[in-house]
Amino acid sequence: MAGKVNEGELAFHEELRAEARRLYEDGLSPTDRALDWREALLEARRDIKAGLRASNYLTDIAGALRASGVHMLIFRTLMAPPTSQDQFKLICPIWPKGSEKSGTSVNAEAAALVAESFAAWRSPGLAPWLSFGRQPKRREVERLLTTISPLIAHQRIATARRNRLAYEQEQELIQRLQTLGWTKLKSRTIDNQASLAFKEFMHKARFASGISGRAEVDIALGLPKTIVLAMECKVTNDETNSVKRINDVVKKADAWKDHWGNFVQPAALLQGVVKFSDVRRLLEKNVQVFWSHRLDLFETWLGEQA
Repeated sequence: MAGKVNEGELAFHEELRAEARRLYEDGLSPTDRALDWREALLEARRDIKAGLRASNYLTDIAGALRASGVHMLIFRTLMAPPTSQDQFKLICPIWPKGSEKSGTSVNAEAAALVAESFAAWRSPGLAPWLSFGRQPKRREVERLLTTISPLIAHQRIATARRNRLAYEQEQELIQRLQTLGWTKLKSRTIDNQASLAFKEFMHKARFASGISGRAEVDIALGLPKTIVLAMECKVTNDETNSVKRINDVVKKADAWKDHWGNFVQPAALLQGVVKFSDVRRLLEKNVQVFWSHRLDLFETWLGEQA
């Protein structure tokens, strides 16, 4: 249930939000963008190669999808023109769109129909060996990789930067906690109120909540009275991305509170471009909000809990 938020608290966080955005924009640099682009290209090439191997170089699309739906991204990109998930769903309604993200197996019937759709819509020039019923030549595979890697990497470049900053964000928080004398424990499932003592923390722990996809927490910290601070670390690239990232925090916070009650205090450590309305949503859900560029405020808050 949403709670009323003090206007003074909102104004305080609005100042911090604006400062976080300015720092994010100031941090944009050609060097970092080039590194992120290189990483996105390498990741795209790895995924394409995995899709080619799984499908025996596109001769067994159905077999690849029965193994994992994640390969569908590659197959969609090889169509003429490259086709979005929603557009492919119109072409092949039986295809389970969620399997691409989850990597779960596609059932035999759906996989076979996807393969038929791919055969009808694929770009012949990108995989000429299929037209001649032979194995591909090395230069043909390299041409395919060179052609579609940038298409996939372009979709992922924002994610690449966010992942890099998120890693740095979490590591800085971990180092700050250790400097303050907190003890880092080996990650494990938090299944009772004694899992974390005061001044103990875990990175990438899991709550025994029974709700798929909402159990993992970025940083779990032991507070007095057997309370666990469940901290989600979120870097957002823009205001559209902000909605998605904050939705994730809210859903997890609801799941944790439903299962554990007051034993868990949800929190969010924010960085980047965050919508003001998203900050308000967190506060209304009684999620503690902190900012990566002001970890000193988080230190002060921790000191007040002792």
